[in-house]
Amino acid sequence: MGAPVCERSAMRTPHSLDRRSAVLSALLLGLGLPACDSPGKTSPAPASTDKRTGPPDLSGKTDGAPPIAEQGRVSATEQGAELSGRLLEWRFPAYAATRVRVTVTSPDGDVDPYVAIAGPVPNDPDTVVGFNDDAAPGTVDATLELTLPAPGAYRLVVGASGEAPAGGRVTVKYECLSGCDAPELTLAELLAALRADVGEDKLRDVLSQAIPALFPDPDTAAAISAQVDGALSGLAPSVPFPVLPLSAIGSAQALLEGPGEAVPPPAPVTFQLDALLTEACHPERSALKPVSDLLPGLQTGGPPDYTIDDCALQRAQEFANVLNNLALDNGSSVTSGATTYASVEDVFSALIQAGHHVTITNDRFFADFLGLYYKGASVAAPVWIDTGIPLSGGQPGAEPQANDTFVMPAPHSHHTIDVRGPLVNATLMFYMGVSGGVSFRAVSAPRPHWTGGRTLYTYDSAVNPDAVIQLMVTAARLRKQWTAEGQGLKALGYGQIGVCNDSTAVLEASAEQTVTIFPLAHPASDRTDPPKTDIDRLLAGLPSDLAGFDPADAARRIRSTLAFDPPGTLPFAGMADAVGRLPQ
Repeated sequence: MGAPVCERSAMRTPHSLDRRSAVLSALLLGLGLPACDSPGKTSPAPASTDKRTGPPDLSGKTDGAPPIAEQGRVSATEQGAELSGRLLEWRFPAYAATRVRVTVTSPDGDVDPYVAIAGPVPNDPDTVVGFNDDAAPGTVDATLELTLPAPGAYRLVVGASGEAPAGGRVTVKYECLSGCDAPELTLAELLAALRADVGEDKLRDVLSQAIPALFPDPDTAAAISAQVDGALSGLAPSVPFPVLPLSAIGSAQALLEGPGEAVPPPAPVTFQLDALLTEACHPERSALKPVSDLLPGLQTGGPPDYTIDDCALQRAQEFANVLNNLALDNGSSVTSGATTYASVEDVFSALIQAGHHVTITNDRFFADFLGLYYKGASVAAPVWIDTGIPLSGGQPGAEPQANDTFVMPAPHSHHTIDVRGPLVNATLMFYMGVSGGVSFRAVSAPRPHWTGGRTLYTYDSAVNPDAVIQLMVTAARLRKQWTAEGQGLKALGYGQIGVCNDSTAVLEASAEQTVTIFPLAHPASDRTDPPKTDIDRLLAGLPSDLAGFDPADAARRIRSTLAFDPPGTLPFAGMADAVGRLPQ
């Protein structure tokens, strides 16, 4: 990650890093980790000519076997890594009949690599389902191609042949050849399958009880019931459903994470970083639960993502917990030896100075409010929002058609924070949710393909560390202010003081001096009063769409909010045409 920590005192650093120029060196030394690399590169020992006669033992032995270095989720591009006398492990997902090819090479010719695939995790994490030591006679490359025996997460492990683990750089290329996408159903297909499996009468009975629970407002529940009834009658709805008016966006987005929980007033917390980095790994994982005993196979929630290993997930959850407490500025701190960090700014300044690479992306999705899965397949069932924006008739200069307004899947947006380095490796999200208010959250569940994923901005500590730090400072200030304002309100004020889009827009306005998200649900500010805080100033400059909006400006923001770009890739029939008919 650039120059070692011990050599960086001579480098010109941004003003926000100057006061932390030596932070984390002592911390790393205190944990028994090197604070900097040797300035000279040690040549690896020649690769052994001994070939493996079988796959390695991946059961996590403690009898001198080389440690396994977790590399995170595998990407579809080539990636290099240093063996350094250890095994390297990546993870990847598999679905029905997923077929993959992995090629491992030694760029310098100084190591004889092998590749093994084991799984699925968590039921059979150590069962090796594929192994290769040499791609062809007389070569040291390893190539493995196979169809995975069952759905789940798999471990891709790379090591070196020989009696002793060798050091040296390897390049790993992962390709998914077929069965690469998770199965999905449309909502109409789900209703057809349920009607065939349990009968229409039983299905209608379950829905008649579920809809009022999901939509407490009687008028909204009645409208949704009518839409579902039409879908059951035709089983091929010509319009999206369920559809809610824009005014219901706050309550609709609360479906994303379930009922709001009682949140006690925040209290100061002191974290011992040494303990967080070394304690046993028992993370909290997302889960699916049955919707009703009357509808077997139908579940709701988030499936656990075992492409994230236990320790990586727990460390990410702990990192989020540290940041959430430091952001409150209530006396919380994190310590290691004699070093204390008392703010989010302190933490990110120190991490970057110690060689961590931080990237932050501003990301747009469609919200999976209902979180439905049927027999292992994700159900593409967004909650649709009627924006009320009139659409043109499809021809240049044509008048809007009566009762023809733009309907879109309710959006979700957040900032994704990825930290990689010698001490912290974690991927977090930051947004306002119905559980936990506005906060940092560990990524723990995969997103279905139909929810999309579009990045509008990227901030990179290797390019502009000050921009990264300032964005996290703004996030901390927003959490502090909205946590205080949300005390005593249901779900910490979710839907009353803002939703996910509002928290994302505050950070966007801070960094980019513009906003490209629709809709925003925060209350309109009284702009005659001078803002009391930086957050008040940012909120005063944002549109408040529940109080009214300019259709042309809303259409501009909608185009940037869509989770797929270009619109022709949207996974919902007719939606690309509707986007083209928005006001210009």
